[in-house]
Amino acid sequence: MNIPKELGRVRRAAHPTQGLPSDNNHDPSNILFYNGKYYLWYTQHVHDLPYGHYTGCKIMCVTSADGENWDEPFDALLPGEPGSWDAGGVLTANVIFAEGKYYMWYSGVGENYSDEAPQPRSCSWAVADTPDGPFVRKSGGPAFGPGAPGEWDDFGVDDITALFWNGEWRIYYKGSNSREHDADMTQLGFARAPSIEGPYRRDPHSPVIRGHAFSLWPYKGGLLLLSGLKHKAHEGYIYRGNWHDPTGHQYLYYSEDGVCFEPCCEFENRASGIFVPQGAAADDISSMWGVAVNTRSSHFERYIERFDFEVGGE
Repeated sequence: MNIPKELGRVRRAAHPTQGLPSDNNHDPSNILFYNGKYYLWYTQHVHDLPYGHYTGCKIMCVTSADGENWDEPFDALLPGEPGSWDAGGVLTANVIFAEGKYYMWYSGVGENYSDEAPQPRSCSWAVADTPDGPFVRKSGGPAFGPGAPGEWDDFGVDDITALFWNGEWRIYYKGSNSREHDADMTQLGFARAPSIEGPYRRDPHSPVIRGHAFSLWPYKGGLLLLSGLKHKAHEGYIYRGNWHDPTGHQYLYYSEDGVCFEPCCEFENRASGIFVPQGAAADDISSMWGVAVNTRSSHFERYIERFDFEVGGE
């Protein structure tokens, strides 16, 4: 595989900000720039429930003119109507411009979801004319659900990233199975479609890699993947009470074909969302930046902060 040399020298540098979400937040989305503002979406959990109890989760949006000073957040997508497939909560937004509209892919759970009584997760999209919304849900239920019984993703699918790449629409997603749906055992796969709206057919190469919370974007003709992974035995968990886990690992991977991913460098394991500029800068990782989840001490104290990608010397 022809891996761009600079990817082995990438590091993340903290970047001070004001106004980013600071109380029981998670799942930062990709970051878009529209009409002079940066847009970031994230999951807001009910304040008196620990992460994992997704009942009442909603998707919020926060904007900034400079990527450093952020405005007051606002509701972007609320749980569905009682009795609907996503009535319990909505989370893990990914927003993409396609066919003149803004599509928000998201995960949903049914009513009364919790770690003690987990339910299968599915995904769908909502559409708006601008990133400000309002986002209108696809009718008729989720757009993408768990795999067939016995498959690697038969318990739940979520964390979708949608992209148009190599002449087709793809969604990369995280899957878990009914035999071991612990977060340490999740894997990533993808599905293809002729349109952003689907229908999506699973690719037979899936799953392509183990991982959990992830970001994925085009780079120099291939794809970059930033994902947490329990890469070797006894190296620590990719997911536990304190996500800011110095014993766990996150890797930046590169792929030429979207199937085989090679690790390039290693970071602390933190769920991230990335801003990718347009034009020639999209092939320069040092022009990209992102946000990541950090924790103060517990499930209830997750917050989001900014980082920049930097490339070190030879």
